[in-house]
Amino acid sequence: MSRDRLDSTAGKARLRWVTFSLHLGFALTGVGTVLLGCILPRLSAEAHLKDKDAGLLLLAQFAAAGAGALLVRRNFWKSLAWGYVLISASGFGIALLRSQILLSAFALLGLGFGLAMTSTSMLIGRLYSERKGSALAILNFFWSAGAVGGPLLVTRFLTDGGSSIAFAPLALLAAPFAFLPLLANNHSHGAEKQSHHPTRSGERKAIAYFSLLSFLYVGIEATVGNWMSTYATRDISWSFRHSTWAVSCFWAALLLGRAITPAILLVSPESRLYKVSVFAVGIGIALILLAHSPGILLAGAAFTGLALAPLFPLILSLFMAEVGESRHVGWVFAIAGFGGATLSGLTGIVSTDARSLRIGLLVPAAAVLILAFMILAYGRTPERDPLSSAEQDILLPPT
Repeated sequence: MSRDRLDSTAGKARLRWVTFSLHLGFALTGVGTVLLGCILPRLSAEAHLKDKDAGLLLLAQFAAAGAGALLVRRNFWKSLAWGYVLISASGFGIALLRSQILLSAFALLGLGFGLAMTSTSMLIGRLYSERKGSALAILNFFWSAGAVGGPLLVTRFLTDGGSSIAFAPLALLAAPFAFLPLLANNHSHGAEKQSHHPTRSGERKAIAYFSLLSFLYVGIEATVGNWMSTYATRDISWSFRHSTWAVSCFWAALLLGRAITPAILLVSPESRLYKVSVFAVGIGIALILLAHSPGILLAGAAFTGLALAPLFPLILSLFMAEVGESRHVGWVFAIAGFGGATLSGLTGIVSTDARSLRIGLLVPAAAVLILAFMILAYGRTPERDPLSSAEQDILLPPT
C-alpha cells in the first residue's frame, strides 16, 4: 500500500475518532444541561431556596451559556478545551463546596456549556462542510439522547447524600474532553476558516426576528424541562425518584419527535407542521397546568415534548434559507440561550410571588401565545410544500 494511501487511511480514521469524541462530549452536555432541573426540588429543600432563588440558579446557568456562545471565535478547539475545563472545575466545585458558591458555580458551568456546545457545533459544521445541515442534525440528536439519559442516571445513582454530589460524575467525565484538541491535528486547520459575507438589505431585521423566535422556543423548552421535576414533586405530590419520570418523558418525547420530523415533512407542508406544532405546544402546556394526577402530567409532558420537537429545526431551516451564512449568525444562538435563562428565572419569580408554581408556569404558556402571534402576524413561513434539497440536508441524516 502506498504512503499516500496509508496517510489517507490514517487521516480518515482520525477524523472518525475525533467526530465520535465530539458527539460523545455533546451528549454529555445534554446530560449536564438538564441536570440542575432534575435535582432542583431536592436542592431547593437542602439549601432552603425559594422558587425565585432556584430560578436565579437557572438564569445564571443559561445566561452564562448564552454569553459563552458569543465568546467563541476563530479558534474553536481552544474554546472547546476551555469549555470542558470550566464544566469540570465548576462541577467539582458544586459537588464539594455545595451551597457556598452555588450561584457563581452554576454561572461558570453555563459558561462552559456555551463554549463547548457552540464550539462543537461549529467544528462539526466545518469538518463536514459539504453536508453541514445533516451533520448538525445528528449532533443535536446526541444532545437530546443525553438529555433523556440525565434524569434516569440521577434517579439510579443519586444516593441519600446531598443532591449536588450528582455533579461530581459530570465533572469527572468532562475532564478528558478538554484534551480533544490534541487529537485534532490537521483537522483543526479546516475548522478555523470562516467566511464573511456583507450584510444584505433586511438581514438585520431577519436576524432580529429569528433571534426572538429562538429566544421564545428555547425559553419554553428550558422552562418546562427545568421546572418539571419540581412541579411533579410539589403539585402532583410525587417522590423525588418518581418526579424525574416526568422529566424523562418530556425529553424522550422530544427525542422521538426529532427522529420522526423528517418523515412527517415528506408528506406534510413545512408551513402546516410549523403552525400545528405551535398550537400543539399550547395544548401540551395546558395539560400540564391542569394536571392533578400523574397520568395527566405524563401525557402533558409527552405531548409538549413531541410538539416542540419540530420547531427548532424548522426555525433553523427558515433562518438559513433567508439569511444564509451571515457573520452575525452567532447572535441567534446566543439570544436563544438567554431565552432559557429569562423564562426559567421569570417562572421562579412569578411562582414565589404567587406562591404557586402552577401560576409560574403561565410564563411559558404566554411565550407560546407570543410565538403563535408572530407566526400569524408576520407570516414568515415557507410557501413551498415538499422539502427542498437544502431542508432535506438540514433535517435528514446523511446517506
